[in-house]
Amino acid sequence: MKVCYVFPGQGSHNVGMGKDIYDKYPLSRKIFLIGNKVLGFDITDLMFRGPEEELTKTINCQPAILLSNLAYFFALKKYIPCSLTIGHSVGEYSALVASGALLLEDAIKLVKIRAKLMNECIPNETKMDKTSHMAVIITNNLNLVYDACKKCSLKENIVQVANINSSSQIVISGNNDAVIRAVSYLKSNKDVSRIRYLKVEGPFHSELMKPAAMRMKEELSEVLIKKPLIPYIANFCADYVYEPNQIKDMLVKQICGAVKWRQSLEKSIQDGFKTFAESGSGDIQTKLLQRDYQDKRIEVLEKRVII
Repeated sequence: MKVCYVFPGQGSHNVGMGKDIYDKYPLSRKIFLIGNKVLGFDITDLMFRGPEEELTKTINCQPAILLSNLAYFFALKKYIPCSLTIGHSVGEYSALVASGALLLEDAIKLVKIRAKLMNECIPNETKMDKTSHMAVIITNNLNLVYDACKKCSLKENIVQVANINSSSQIVISGNNDAVIRAVSYLKSNKDVSRIRYLKVEGPFHSELMKPAAMRMKEELSEVLIKKPLIPYIANFCADYVYEPNQIKDMLVKQICGAVKWRQSLEKSIQDGFKTFAESGSGDIQTKLLQRDYQDKRIEVLEKRVII
């Protein structure tokens, strides 16, 4: 059986994440304990007990997702073989560990640095109440969203497509004013069924993250990444990447470039993958796969049944 493991990113976190797997599997518990040691604080306690507002902060959220994703992976792979890995945004680091390209300790260090650098790139600007730097647009018209971002961007006040999550879910990101302009522009279009601002701290996967990407390039140059033992599909190009230097390049580019998640999933399906397993907290990716790819006759293995 060929199984594609999908690793979720930000938005999959919640207080209590990973507690069930921590209690049940010693190998998974070890992942959390290594995380505490490498990070230098008890992130496990924060994940299990909260408070939620502290866990949601980028500098805590990203390492927490990495640890939870991999704790589930080491439990699931006892029962389900892994033939391909794909990770959404920060989930890409989980995918690389699972593929054998990146050591766990190095992944934890890199994600800690990545979160810090991205946090430092958040613009010093006042956000309008009940808005944010990112918004999800429910529409089947991707070109419309690209057009809105182009029309609503100014020289130093930009908005762009940040995530192509599915055929109908697109996320935009940028300066708060520009995101609001784009939301206002799109709201009146008949092709848009719903818009929601995301509860995030910054304009992730936008050009505003470029300083973080450049610093991350330096950090990655010091880390050993090997050729994956298990194939992996990168976010930025939505294709297989095998060479270590190319993997590093993809990790840099995805910080300020769009996550091509829909294209990544469709690449795996085109290559014959019909069985998927979501390795992480919650079921965001499970629901997306079940909703958007019914016609492809895919199967999503329910981790709660398996473990």
